[in-house]
Amino acid sequence: MPKSPFTITILILRIALGGFFIWSGAIKLGDLDSFVDTVGNFQIVDRPWDAYFGYFVPWFEIVIGFAIVTGLALRAGLISLIAMLLGFSAAIAWVWSEGLNINCGCFGKSDEPTNYGLSLIRNALLICTAAGLFWTSLLSPSKKAA
Repeated sequence: MPKSPFTITILILRIALGGFFIWSGAIKLGDLDSFVDTVGNFQIVDRPWDAYFGYFVPWFEIVIGFAIVTGLALRAGLISLIAMLLGFSAAIAWVWSEGLNINCGCFGKSDEPTNYGLSLIRNALLICTAAGLFWTSLLSPSKKAA
């Protein structure tokens, strides 16, 4: 039985969203010490908690990405992704409100400061995509979402 355009679109969105976070986590793992330093630059939590967070986030992004791409634990992956993005957005908004001029480390090391407004818009779009995929997974008649 051929797949519907809707099902194909959902699959493409899952692969794109999950792949984006697999890539993002892998970039951070490529220079993990730099990412841990970047997390410390946010000045939200004290040491050693910033290091724990810095070591955890890339792996969490990769696991969530695989859950979304493969469809295994899809809903848990999408809910985790939304929660993570809300946390990232809160951290970016806090740094912006404090007047700190740092790079968020979202996509590896860079000397360029983050454009906070664009980062928040990007996160909002990613949250909407994840929420839409979650909603469509609830409409799926099978246990494994499309």
